[in-house]
Amino acid sequence: MKKLTNYYYGNLFTPETNDLLEVLQPVLAPSADHYVNTFYSELMSDETTARFLDNELVEKRLTTELKKWLLQTLSPKSDSEIIESVRFQQRIGEVHARVEIPMSLVNSAMTIIKEEMFKTLVSSELETDAKVNAVVLVNKILDAAVSLINDSYLRGKVQNERSSQEYRGASSAHELALEIERVKTSLYDWMTQKMVRYVAGEKVFSTSVFSHEFGLWIKHKFPLICTHSERFDQVSDALERAEQLRLELNRQLPNERNPATLTAFTDTLNEVVWLLTDEANLSLAKESKQDAITQLLERRFLNPILQQETKLAIQSKTIYSVIMADIDHFKKVNDLYGHQMGDQVLGAVGALIKEHIRLTDYAFRYGGEEILILAPELDQEGATKLAERIRHAIETMSIPLGNDRSICVTSSFGVASFRGHPDFLHLINEADEKLYEAKSSGRNCVRN
Repeated sequence: MKKLTNYYYGNLFTPETNDLLEVLQPVLAPSADHYVNTFYSELMSDETTARFLDNELVEKRLTTELKKWLLQTLSPKSDSEIIESVRFQQRIGEVHARVEIPMSLVNSAMTIIKEEMFKTLVSSELETDAKVNAVVLVNKILDAAVSLINDSYLRGKVQNERSSQEYRGASSAHELALEIERVKTSLYDWMTQKMVRYVAGEKVFSTSVFSHEFGLWIKHKFPLICTHSERFDQVSDALERAEQLRLELNRQLPNERNPATLTAFTDTLNEVVWLLTDEANLSLAKESKQDAITQLLERRFLNPILQQETKLAIQSKTIYSVIMADIDHFKKVNDLYGHQMGDQVLGAVGALIKEHIRLTDYAFRYGGEEILILAPELDQEGATKLAERIRHAIETMSIPLGNDRSICVTSSFGVASFRGHPDFLHLINEADEKLYEAKSSGRNCVRN
């Protein structure tokens, strides 16, 4: 059964309305740039919406896409073109859901654009009746198109939120506890080193607590595995207080050091440790979120995590990278040794990747023998070095087959780094293209 929104949109394109749209095309098309520019000038003047459009790359792309959308939406359509146009509107909604552009922006766009279009139509040389019919038709088509976009957007948002909730709710208690222990160890090691050097009279608090491994983990991973948002706020608040105390310690000269400041600093970091420990205890008895074969994250959790990283990168003007990895000639492994051995190879490669990525990184089984690594706050050079280390480790790994036999495999890698586009799918596609380059270059290499 057709959705009502699809049905309504499609029924607007009758032979009569198509004839009218044919007449309107040369009236509206010359002013398309004006409609788009008016839209952006209005939105860029609003602080709450400008942050979605302040990137030059996005602004240029969206300008082109909005003009294309206007001309396509208000063009005459055959039955087959109506079906494609419905899909076109739905894809726009899906992109908005990934980018997390509020639908209030889209509605604002329609208000601004329709007002400008109506001015064009009223001042045109059309007959009075034709002007009235044109205004009514344009209004109906744009409203129907936005309804389709809204419907697709909401479905995408619901799916992303469901995946995000599943990611939080499906965490393995043992895995989470182990990861938190690693974070606590990293924090304690850092504190110990700093205390020893501080007591010796050195100036050791020049770098932010947020730039160290434990700080990056709390910033990028903790919000996605934390059972309650209040707990994340508590940890973030404690870490922020520790950062303020660090700045105070860094300003103190050797002969002006205040022991009370140092005590407050260590107490605050110990508070972070206690909160993390309590979180680990609260997370017991939950199911695993890992792919059964590789023990890497399932692909269904990719969207909410990449949404968060993209939002963080835009807000804090930082960077992150995506690494696409593929086991070379994996089909031959399955053909020669069977799928059971193929699964064993996947498991061995997955385990090796988990050993080599940083505490703050994510590794997903993307599909088949493809693995995607998300590396927060790592630029293209750093991500390329990480991919090269993993590539070398895989190349030198021997995977036992049983009966004193073993197999060696290699992998190809594609690296891409965030450059400001809010739709993370562009970054995944870029990494995938680089992976294809690596395969075309003979495999067992890294391309960026």
